[in-house]
Order: sequence, then structure tokens, then C-alpha cells
Amino acid sequence: METLPKKETILIIDDIPANLEILIRVFQQEGYKVRAVTRGKMGIDAAENDPPDIILLDVTMPEMSGYEVCRILKKSKKLKHIPVIFISALTETFDKIAAFESGGVDYITKPIQIQESLARVKTHLALRKYQRLIEQKNTELVETMDLLKKTQCQLINTEKMASLGVLTAGIAHEINNPISFIYSSSLGLSKNIRFFLDIQKQYDKLLLTLDETSIQEIRTYQAEHDFDERLAELTSLSENIITGSKRIAGIVQSLRLFARLDEADKKEIDLHDNIDSTLVLLHHKVKDRIRIVKEYTEIPPVPCFPAQISQVLMNLLSNAIEAVEAKSNPGEEETIVIRTGLSTVNNKVFVTIEIRDSGVGIPNDILEKVFDPFFTTKPVGKGMGLGLSISNNIVREHGGKIEALSHPVHGTSFSVFLPVKSLEP
Repeated sequence: METLPKKETILIIDDIPANLEILIRVFQQEGYKVRAVTRGKMGIDAAENDPPDIILLDVTMPEMSGYEVCRILKKSKKLKHIPVIFISALTETFDKIAAFESGGVDYITKPIQIQESLARVKTHLALRKYQRLIEQKNTELVETMDLLKKTQCQLINTEKMASLGVLTAGIAHEINNPISFIYSSSLGLSKNIRFFLDIQKQYDKLLLTLDETSIQEIRTYQAEHDFDERLAELTSLSENIITGSKRIAGIVQSLRLFARLDEADKKEIDLHDNIDSTLVLLHHKVKDRIRIVKEYTEIPPVPCFPAQISQVLMNLLSNAIEAVEAKSNPGEEETIVIRTGLSTVNNKVFVTIEIRDSGVGIPNDILEKVFDPFFTTKPVGKGMGLGLSISNNIVREHGGKIEALSHPVHGTSFSVFLPVKSLEP
């Protein structure tokens, strides 16, 4: 059996029983649920206990006027959305402005016109129904936006973990080299130290019988064991150890700057430091055949979330390196130019970072899509198509923008615009 739709509830507040009788009969015949009270205070209590879908409210009542009742109803968080229609006799003084200012949506005149009353009530019940539907959709939209934000955060973390995964191999390679320097230098240094300890023992023995013959023996021993070369090698090995240690420290510092795990708040940073630390982490991908050209100009500190901007730089520089590597003539030296500067757009000052590669370039039909989520030209398993989309969102959330220019022959250029507070010291 098909269930009939539930009819709305009407609360009528009127101190004249004859009016109540007419209105109750009219609306009950239409299938509405009707409740009626004769005093304003009773009407407020009835609405609080069981909120109706609409209220018909007489203007002139003892103890409390309809205007006062309406104002009280509209102050209630629970009742303020219920439409109120005033009822007023033609012989009464009806202040329409006061009625609407107190929160009323319409009015019905006495004597009651049945069809008019039904039409007005149906209209406002329909409006209330659509209002509730809009409120429901708004709630669903807010929930959906919250879910999208959570999903975006997850995607950002996923992309960042992917970037860190790429970095891991590079960092292992980068750290392995200075560790090899330190290890091999330490072995050589240890061997030479043992040699000089042996020489010292020989000196101690010969000092007791020092004569021309003894001196000649010492010189012969030094010559046979490359004394001068070993002595020079001690200095060289020590310098290798120091250089390797510094290089490891630089890599670790650059990784810390990239991760920025201790900097979740917005702060002013030097973008040049961020660029340099990112380049250190990507050194294993740059190799010898890609020349990095830095064209830095003096720029002010930029207020930003450092970890997010580090991720943007990592994505753009990684893409530039891959574009160069994809070029068909690997024997030639290629370049990536990093240029910083200032620009003014609509009286607002921006720090600009341009990253221009000499790679294969991007066709115009693809260039329009590079910031779309999940769009990628890489083979399956090589990329998720999130790097540029996430970078674009990060820069936009900072109040800036990213622009892309490309030519299939002359490479690609990405320009990042980030707002600064002021150029004044």
C-alpha cells in the first residue's frame, strides 16, 4: 500500500473562538494537522514543545500582541525559521511595517477568505520546504567540502611521500659518496699513522747512536717508504674527511629545510635558501650534463608555509630535470635557469621565481591541462599527475599564482608569483 505524504502542522494563535473554528475546519479539510491556542504565551510554549511548520498569528490579543509574540519566536534558535502569517481584521489598525519588522512573512485579513488563506499558507509552506531543502543541500555541501579538503590533504601527503621516495634514492647516492671519501681516507690515514709511529720508533732507537751512518740509514728508510709523499698525503686525507663531513651535513640540512617538519606555521623565509636546499637534494638527478644557472636578484622575505613552498620548488625543478633528460640529443649540455625578481600586479608586489629548462617543451593542447588533477603524460606507474595540481593549489592558497609558457623546441618556463607584505624595511 502506497504511503500518503505527511501533511504539515499549522499552529493558530487567536483569541476569538469563531475565527479559530473557521480556520481549523478549513485547514483540516485540506489534510493539515491543526493546533490552536487563544493566548500569545500559550502559543510560544506550544511552539517550543512541538515546533509546527507554519504559524498563523492574530495581531490584537490580550496580554501580548501578535508583534511581541513574533519577536519572541524569532529570537529562538529553534523557532526562528518557522514562517509567521499575521491575521488582522479590516477594522483593526494593522501596521504592515511593524509586522514585517517583527519577522512576519505575510498577512491574512478578516473576515477570513478561505481560498486566499489556503493559497497564502500553501505558498509559504512550499517556500519553507524549499528553504529546508536548501539548508540540507548546504549542509551536504559543507560536509562534501570538508571531505574534499581532507582528501586534498591526503593527496598532498601522498604526493609529498612520492617526492620523498624519489629523494631517498638520491640522498642515499649523495651521502654514499662523501661516506666513501671519509671511509677510504680514514683507512689511508690510519695506515700512514701506523707508518709514522714505526718511524718514530726507529728515531728513538737511532737517537741513541746518532752518527753519519745512522742519519744515512734514516734517510734511506724515508726514501724506501715514501716519507715525503705520505706526509703530504696525511694533509690531503684529512681534508677529504673534512670535505665529506661538510657535504653530509649540507645534505642533511637541505633535507631538513625541504621537510620543514618543525615549521607548521606561516613565517617569512628566504626563497633563495629554499631553492638552494632543493637543488642539493636533486644533485643526483642533475648530473654533469645539466648546467644550473642561478640568476638571483635581491628579494624580500616571503610570508608562507615553508614546507609547502619547498614542495612546489621540488615539483617544478624535478619536472624541469625530467624534461631536459627526455631531450633526444643527450650528448649536449643542457641548462636550467632559475631567475628570481619582483613584479607588481594591480598595485600588489610579488616575488617571482622563474624556472626555465631547455628540454623538449610542452605542446599547447597539453599545456592547458598541466594543472588538472591526475593529468600526466608519464607512463603508468611513473607519476600520478598530482605534482603540478597540488603546487598550483598551494600557491593559490598563498595568494599567488603559477604561469606556464612552453615551446616544443625552446623548452618550458614555469613562473611562481608569491605576494610579499611590503618592500619597506
